[in-house]
Amino acid sequence: MESLIRPAVTHDLTRRGSCRLHRAFAVYGFRLLFLGVVCAVSASAQWVQTSGPGGGHVYAVYAAGPRLLAGTYGGPYVSTDGGTSWIPVNSGILNRFVYAFTGTGAGILAGTDEGMYLSTDGGMNWAESDSGMGAKSVRAYATIGTSLFAGTQGGGVFLSTNAGALWTEADSGLTYRDVHSLLARGTTLFAGTYTGGVFASSDNGTSWTAVNTGLTDLNVNALASLDTNILAATESGGLFFSSNSGAAWTALGTGLPIPHVVVFQKSGTNLFAGNDSAGVFLSTDRGVTWGSVNAGLTDRRLVTLFADGTTLYAGTEYGGVFVSRDNAASWSPINAGLTNTFVNVLLADGSTLYAGTSGSGMAASTDNGATWVPLSHGLASPDVFALASDATNLYAGTYHAGLFIMPKTAAAWSAAGAGITNTDINAILTAGGVLLAGTNGGVFRSTDGGFHWSASSSGLTVPSVNALAPGAGLIFAGTYGGGIFNSADNGVTWVPAPGGIPPYGGDVNAIVTLGTSVFTGTPLGGVYVSRDSARTWVVAGLTDTCVTSFVAFGRTVFAGTLGAGVMLSNDGGTSWTGTGLPSTDVLALANNGTFVFAGTSGHGVWRRPMSQMTVTGTAASAASGPAVFRLGQNFPNPFNPSTTIAYQVPASGQVTLRVFDLLGRELSTLVDERKEAGSYTVRFQGANLASGVYLYRLTAGQYTQTRKMVIMK
Repeated sequence: MESLIRPAVTHDLTRRGSCRLHRAFAVYGFRLLFLGVVCAVSASAQWVQTSGPGGGHVYAVYAAGPRLLAGTYGGPYVSTDGGTSWIPVNSGILNRFVYAFTGTGAGILAGTDEGMYLSTDGGMNWAESDSGMGAKSVRAYATIGTSLFAGTQGGGVFLSTNAGALWTEADSGLTYRDVHSLLARGTTLFAGTYTGGVFASSDNGTSWTAVNTGLTDLNVNALASLDTNILAATESGGLFFSSNSGAAWTALGTGLPIPHVVVFQKSGTNLFAGNDSAGVFLSTDRGVTWGSVNAGLTDRRLVTLFADGTTLYAGTEYGGVFVSRDNAASWSPINAGLTNTFVNVLLADGSTLYAGTSGSGMAASTDNGATWVPLSHGLASPDVFALASDATNLYAGTYHAGLFIMPKTAAAWSAAGAGITNTDINAILTAGGVLLAGTNGGVFRSTDGGFHWSASSSGLTVPSVNALAPGAGLIFAGTYGGGIFNSADNGVTWVPAPGGIPPYGGDVNAIVTLGTSVFTGTPLGGVYVSRDSARTWVVAGLTDTCVTSFVAFGRTVFAGTLGAGVMLSNDGGTSWTGTGLPSTDVLALANNGTFVFAGTSGHGVWRRPMSQMTVTGTAASAASGPAVFRLGQNFPNPFNPSTTIAYQVPASGQVTLRVFDLLGRELSTLVDERKEAGSYTVRFQGANLASGVYLYRLTAGQYTQTRKMVIMK
């Protein structure tokens, strides 16, 4: 199933396709919608991005003299104090994925998902510098003398002899165009490609020859030099080395316990390797034996490693940047100001705002987001999807690690008591002295503050409980596949809502109640409301929109969406108004009586005064189409058995979206047709595939982008 996300009007803010909330590892492409201003609010009264929480997706780290640069999902950041604090430097390079940096005689070049940018002032300002190349996705750099090479996704290799001012194709004989890595050794240039293995050129890229004898995995993620040897890191075959310039390859020992290797880095006599699930490994004997070196690396989904002298930096998928100054014996996060965080859940508790993230754990702010303090000590997982509080404790639900408790007078978490047999926590509710946890294995109940738990799913017909909310004498549970259930005995037993499963189907992302009215947010049906305690249901606007979250204040209901930002209704859901949030994918909402806070997918936490929005407004409008080509991260991820993929194309043309395994074998074609400019979603069913990592690739004209997704059964 696929659908077009159309320009927004009050009743037609559209992003179809399931967006099952409880695995919000989503990374959707960020695009600005020029949203209208709520009626009676001045043009300057808008959402403001807070300073955190720190973390997020970091593709590249680079040192330029005293400055440190980070390439992220939301553009480049610069630190002048070794990573202690970061500032975004998006002037001229707004809203780009930054994959690689290199230094030239003219300044610093940044390779992005749509071309190349040059900074001549240490990364503070940027200008396009890809004449002759176009909007290619640049993944790697290498230099031989005055020749600068750029490896691209889908476009092969380009050459510049004038510090990046002008580029020409340099890939005759390079039959595979996805270049993930480049390595210069003397006058020979090596290119690591996806599905094509390693190619070599000894004439400045004029011609290329495949050098793959013995290389059993032709998906090459990284290349590195080790004395006279060349090392290749592959997608599923582990490490290989060649002592004869690639003429023959040999598997590099058996000591590395991860066949899927993403990155290499050499620092002195030490060799580091890592991947996007097991973190960092160290070898001190030229790769024969390896040991895990992950102490303090709370997000082990590694994306990049960078060595600056004896200092090692790790960029991660969700946890931001980590630093080690002791050969990776220990790691520390350095994320203050790095605001491209994926915020899954928010909790306003008195004067404190808590944020649960993917990869960066927990953070707290006591000044409405002006500053944030990490609050993850004791959490066994950096992925937090549920939060709740009572008079004495905070409760955090994680992915794969269960539920944790922290007294409000303490600063460390401890695991909840025994009895919760499913460790994927989607929702937590405190009500009447009872603590309830909604999981992928039903509901669990505690009457002693979380020290002891028992299964409490009697009457539930499906296992996955995504949302819990109190109502008028009832507790409501939103499920995946079974619709709404309610309990009249504080969660001991459950019955289907008397109105049955609403017309949208049985998937519920979010619930909020106002008196006897129950609002449900759905993956593809927008909002449904019952005004008689779930006895009957009616459509309540935002038709076809994926609604992820709610928060209510007085008579106003705010809805967080994928593709439409934050919407509000003052009339029970009859009409909805855009609120002007420029980040279109919202995963979480909270309010503290003064501000509404929005947790976003890849852009941290935003806030806006409630006084500016709790008035009747006019509809927000959107740009007529996206300005960029972008492939979003599938949602949810990991998933089982189905997931949604979002993408954008800036112009009409033929579009293909295909799924592959790690050996490059095509498994499914999801899209293969002409598309108009716009934003789309498509559903992928993985029921017949085994657990593991898979790839999906979008091609539209000259643009190509590939991402990974994980099936976990």
